[in-house]
Amino acid sequence: LDSETQLGKELQIAIDQVHSYVRENKVRYVMASTHSHKVGRALAGSALLDAIMLRYNLSHRKAAETISFPEALENDIPVLAFTTTRWNGLQRTASPNVTTADCITFALQHPAVEVVLHSARDEDELDDALLPIISCSDGIHWMPDSKYADLCAFYDDEMAWNNDGFDEYPDESI
Repeated sequence: LDSETQLGKELQIAIDQVHSYVRENKVRYVMASTHSHKVGRALAGSALLDAIMLRYNLSHRKAAETISFPEALENDIPVLAFTTTRWNGLQRTASPNVTTADCITFALQHPAVEVVLHSARDEDELDDALLPIISCSDGIHWMPDSKYADLCAFYDDEMAWNNDGFDEYPDESI
């Protein structure tokens, strides 16, 4: 990045090159993926993407919700969320009992998130993750507001999670 909100020259050149492939009908959509929400903000703010893939989960949500998601919403750039289970670490906490479906529905609850990417280990895990989602009555409230609030409160101390090698960027700690 050239600044907090401006794409660097090399990244701009790369995006321009990919857009030439769109004009030539070689690709249909332009999307980028990043763990950094500052980079995500700049990418969403450039309005040069059709979508953006960003890390978002219960234990590291504040940077997404305050840095990159507002820009994506403002520019109508759909977010594809990844690492929603935090490499399956969230399901291993003692309390509250969090399921893969909880992690996915938590991410889908945010209005910026259009898609959640999940890599199930097997068919049983895929069923466990998807069946509760399929049974949701509407796509706005993927989980009860009370459960959403409880999970946010439990995982509020994001820095407590930063000793496991999957840290937020230190300068993005909220």
